[in-house]
Amino acid sequence: MSYKKPGIVHDGVRYPRQVTREILEAMKTFQTRDDDIAIVSYPKTGTNWTLEIVTHILQAAGRSAANSDEHLIGKLEFHYPENPHPSYVLLEDAPSPRVILTHLKPGTAPPRIANPRGKEKILVVMRNPKDTAVSYYHHCLKCRNIDANQLPWPKYFQDALAGKEEYGIFFDHVLSWWQKRGDPHFIFLKYEDMKKDVASEVKKIAKFLEADLDAATIARIAEKCTFEGMKSTLDNSRYSGRRVNARKGVVGDWKNYFTDEQNQAFDAQYDEKLKGTGLDFEFE
Repeated sequence: MSYKKPGIVHDGVRYPRQVTREILEAMKTFQTRDDDIAIVSYPKTGTNWTLEIVTHILQAAGRSAANSDEHLIGKLEFHYPENPHPSYVLLEDAPSPRVILTHLKPGTAPPRIANPRGKEKILVVMRNPKDTAVSYYHHCLKCRNIDANQLPWPKYFQDALAGKEEYGIFFDHVLSWWQKRGDPHFIFLKYEDMKKDVASEVKKIAKFLEADLDAATIARIAEKCTFEGMKSTLDNSRYSGRRVNARKGVVGDWKNYFTDEQNQAFDAQYDEKLKGTGLDFEFE
């Protein structure tokens, strides 16, 4: 059965069906606030996990309302079918501090997220690209309501490596944000580090957000924000878009999918794109 990918292609990058050209155009004039917190990422690299941690930190510091599905707005560039307006419009009336989620690259994201000038805090979340590809593959099957016969893994892998899948080539995306690493408005986080020691990452994020929390509070947040705890929260969400976000959450699942040939092709692109950049990843 032939299969046509949903969504638009804009400036050579394919976007999910929830993204329109009008929304991407509106990003040029989206107004940030001085106390905005943005979580930026390539899809399936730990966005919702980081959101859970940030939300619990803000609550503990007395800087936000209680977390619930009713307070969630979702990705900045999305227009969810259950909402009357695109997320960026709904964010205009959201209380501060706003936590903004986006998968956009700096050239497409709002100017003050890509190049903050005030007190904005930008958390860039990354994950090893092999596990990211496998996780996003399963996400696409669920979100597009198709099965592996319509979109086999080899076809998805080939298109993802060529930048024909949603949000383009992984390496181009992460490197566009990695260029900001010398800017104190930014902090860079890795999924694998959260898996190894979530408490250390909670402490790091709290410090970045200038939230003065004691060790006991950090420990409580870490206990709530293990992958298993976060998955339970997402699985029980009233929003279908959140229920498909968490799958296995393991490091190294790519070995169950990549053939030797695929692995060699991916490693070649990895070396070509990341050599000399100072950015590397753990794969198991």
